[in-house]
Amino acid sequence: MRALSLVLCLLPSWAWAALSPPPSGSGFDLPEPLRSIAQWAFAFQRTLNAEMRQHLAAMKETGAVEPALALMLAAFLYGVFHAIGPGHGKVVIGAWFASRRARIGYGLAACALSALVQAGSAIAAVLLLAGALSLAPRDVMAHAAWLEVASYGLITAMGLFMLVQALRGKHGCGHDHEHHEHGPQCAHHHHHEQDRGLWAMAAAVGFRPCSGAILVLLFTLASGLLWVGILATLAMAVGVALTVSGIGLSALGLNRLLERLFGASARSDRWRRVLGIVGALTITLLGASLLAGVWINGPALTG
Repeated sequence: MRALSLVLCLLPSWAWAALSPPPSGSGFDLPEPLRSIAQWAFAFQRTLNAEMRQHLAAMKETGAVEPALALMLAAFLYGVFHAIGPGHGKVVIGAWFASRRARIGYGLAACALSALVQAGSAIAAVLLLAGALSLAPRDVMAHAAWLEVASYGLITAMGLFMLVQALRGKHGCGHDHEHHEHGPQCAHHHHHEQDRGLWAMAAAVGFRPCSGAILVLLFTLASGLLWVGILATLAMAVGVALTVSGIGLSALGLNRLLERLFGASARSDRWRRVLGIVGALTITLLGASLLAGVWINGPALTG
């Protein structure tokens, strides 16, 4: 019961932390020690941004390999610490893992897919908008913001689908959890359905491009070093995947703890259903609130 209460309390708090503004003045109100950690992460990101610009300038002037290697390292670290800050991706992944029994290997692969899709969306946006259509950087950012809106919409839709499934109490074989005699074919089908949902959720999260990656790509495109920007973007994706995987595994650990405490029983199934509803609600409300923010303030690529 205590483990379940902890998980139920953590899911909304993850959403609150993701929507918290960056540490700029009194608006940043995360509790300690999260506040200090986030402030340090943001300061380190600013340092890495400056270093990446310096390495890019050095590459343009000298064409040496050393600045390129330093740029890849800075981009990787930027991805690691960028994923620590406010953002909806970690909340969605965390809520998914905390509210259902996902396989560890598939969970790690889904985190990697999310980061790869995010990198791919940034690369595709720059190639199309700046490369093919020759739009100015400001226009590229404005158009890319609509990909963020699409990501919010997909997340909301996925959350609603999860909520309907959780409210209906449907198992992978199309019935509820009041009995436990499932054959191997049913278990395989159940895992297959969850895996497909996990891939879809990961793709929806990653559909939103990273503004830092877009800026690096725009600079390298203008400098005739686009391939360097693409490699740096992929290095960022590796860093993001590393951080998000850690968050996902932590949430999955909470789910496993709950499973061990309750075991296989009707009571366990009821609490697991409640947890599924809370997780789906967290994802749905997060996506809907982000869409509402776009409706009020207009689209803007925020991170």
